[in-house]
Amino acid sequence: MYFEKKISIVMPVYNTSVLFLKEAVSSILGQSFDEFEFIIIDDGSAAPVRDYLDSLEDPRIRIIRNEKNLGITKSLNTGFRTAKGKYIARMDSDDISLPGRLQKQYTFMERHPDVIICGTETEAIGSAEGKQGNLSGKYRIEDTEEYRIKMLFENPGPFHPTAFFRHEKLLEHGILYDESLYYAQDYGMWETISHYGNVAVLEDVLFLRRKHENQISTAHRARQIQCDKMTQRKLLSELLGSVTEEEMDLHYVHSTGAFRDAKITPEVVQWYERILKANDRSRIYNKRKLKKRILIIERRLVEQSFTKEMSKLDKLRLVFKYLPFPYAVRETKEIALLKFRSLISD
Repeated sequence: MYFEKKISIVMPVYNTSVLFLKEAVSSILGQSFDEFEFIIIDDGSAAPVRDYLDSLEDPRIRIIRNEKNLGITKSLNTGFRTAKGKYIARMDSDDISLPGRLQKQYTFMERHPDVIICGTETEAIGSAEGKQGNLSGKYRIEDTEEYRIKMLFENPGPFHPTAFFRHEKLLEHGILYDESLYYAQDYGMWETISHYGNVAVLEDVLFLRRKHENQISTAHRARQIQCDKMTQRKLLSELLGSVTEEEMDLHYVHSTGAFRDAKITPEVVQWYERILKANDRSRIYNKRKLKKRILIIERRLVEQSFTKEMSKLDKLRLVFKYLPFPYAVRETKEIALLKFRSLISD
């Protein structure tokens, strides 16, 4: 399949701080790899952003203007549909791509034709600003089965703005973002794309992420959670049939790791047992790997259930009560030898 460009960078913009936007744009135009088109989708921004975008004269930049605000998901699909690159790189309008990002991702994808998408490691702006970051040269290609199992319980990544897609595969299978997911559209994309190729992450830090109050992930957290649940409900329904709202709440709160006050309870254990038994019947997922993932979650929940008031004996009783016997034995040994101070010394 012929592509006019080597890389298309797709970046939606909606009323981003012009200061942050300038840094994001400069980080792309300053890449060591320069054979790309830079597609900026202005999603109905106000005059300061429009004026700045109008001032850009680099011939690699192509600006698309939505007549009204459509949201990030539809804007991304607009960019993907018009992209002419062999690869499509995501970019956020308030973050920074370090200078070697595109070159390293392009080289990696050229060498690994089985990979459909790769991301990179990131650091927060302020911890490594102006630096190239940690360049280990290492990478990991996710075990597809484990990746899809992890997706049952949480967003497995990669960090969305670092995503670098093999465009041919997207076109071959008609893959775009699910526009019913106004937020957390990456979670739904990973679920779709994992059927058609491997997922990889470069362990080099090639991207600096910004944290501020106006981010979608910060300002619209509740709606983002609802979109996360939509993807999880789809996967759980394939396994269990119908899933109630109460069951979705229980699953999401205890599975994602985002709720540090989530505790192990008999209801949680019963829920995960239901998932295991349903998989025994359907055989959708590898039995051993699914069990392993659930044990990881249950172990975390047990640890989160420890309180300062609990004695060492009470903590060990909790471990043996909720974790399978062989695993509990290993866990108590680990507690004794490796985590004594942090887990049972208080």
